[in-house]
Amino acid sequence: VSTQSTWGLLMMKLYYFGIAGRGEPIRLLLHHAKVPFEDIKIPFDKWAEEKTKFEGGQLPVLEVDGKRYAQSLAILEFLGIKYGYTPTDPMQSYNALAIISVCEDLGTKIYSAFSKLSLYDEATKKKLQEDMAKIEFPMTLSFIEKKLAENCSKDFLVGNKYSIADFRVLGMYASWVGEESRMKIWNDLTCVPLLKAYVAKRLKDFEFYYKKPCAKPKLYYFDGAGRGEMIRLLLKHAKVDFEDVRIKYENWPKMKDQFALKQVPVWECCGEQMPQTDAIMHHLSLKHGYLPLDPEKMYKVLFAANTVKDFFEGFVKFFYGGLAEEMKKKKEEEYYTKTVPLTFEILEKRLKENESQVFMVGNQYTMADFYMLGAAKWLIFNPSTEKNYTKALEAAPLLKGYFKKRLEDFPAQLTNILH
Repeated sequence: VSTQSTWGLLMMKLYYFGIAGRGEPIRLLLHHAKVPFEDIKIPFDKWAEEKTKFEGGQLPVLEVDGKRYAQSLAILEFLGIKYGYTPTDPMQSYNALAIISVCEDLGTKIYSAFSKLSLYDEATKKKLQEDMAKIEFPMTLSFIEKKLAENCSKDFLVGNKYSIADFRVLGMYASWVGEESRMKIWNDLTCVPLLKAYVAKRLKDFEFYYKKPCAKPKLYYFDGAGRGEMIRLLLKHAKVDFEDVRIKYENWPKMKDQFALKQVPVWECCGEQMPQTDAIMHHLSLKHGYLPLDPEKMYKVLFAANTVKDFFEGFVKFFYGGLAEEMKKKKEEEYYTKTVPLTFEILEKRLKENESQVFMVGNQYTMADFYMLGAAKWLIFNPSTEKNYTKALEAAPLLKGYFKKRLEDFPAQLTNILH
């Protein structure tokens, strides 16, 4: 089963609570495989109303291209097979599943002993907690310690690379962090030195994930549409919480030196500044699933995006180019009489060839659509310039219908620009 849509985009969502629990091994696998996914964390106080939306009323649930898969272990093995983390050697497969199974058993006992939702009374829970420290933790973790000692590598639980067993054990440990009672049992154990060293080493691979959240990312651009609008629209559609820093033109001279290339847009995330519009768009599109991985589909997205980019450049040359008045008029006439009709003709043809006439490529948003809508906001439906595009747009009915449909998705960002 492919985790990509039929046209190459990863469209994956993981539904779980805002804790480690049974969802953490899946998160770790996806992060290690560098698979873009939406990590949807449902608040506990919202679960009662959300529960009926999930088959069996259980989480975690993995959604791939709209189809949902339940059961944490089944999801883990499904992804393990897809991304090469499930051992194919019979003995290694046994060891991986044995380790996962004892982790599951221990997790069930931890729930009974420590959870506020446990069905046991406090006296029984206290006895179970004592047994956890004296019996269950040492017995289970010693089993894993033995498997690690017998393995060909002490850096991994099975074989010499990551397997689903590693993600399950690291996910289990992550669920103890912040829980004083569990961490005390772990810290007091002296029978699992190899396992403790293993956990410490492997967690370094996930420092990017477990580090403290960065400050809210920022997008720096002028207080207008221009080259920054397509980035804003992508971020809005991806529901990214970011600070939209809009620079007044009169403040630019005193601000420009804070940017490496002395230009904007600039995307700032975790202290790193990223300039260059196209590079930012590629980065964010890959991160949020808007750039197909299939080569043919990727080409179509990049073709449309670069066509719009050339369309932008044609406008910039005469409007901001500092040309002599006569040359400016000549370039402006060429742009509106040749570049615009040709661009709309090309985009009309692409829409006609696509499986859906309301997206540029495929049947859902890609990076190309944000380039298109950026053009709509900046130029095509800008009240000060739209009259120059009307004739060419009337000759491209599919393109006109595309803009009408897509602009409906951004009522807050795109108002009074389509009549």
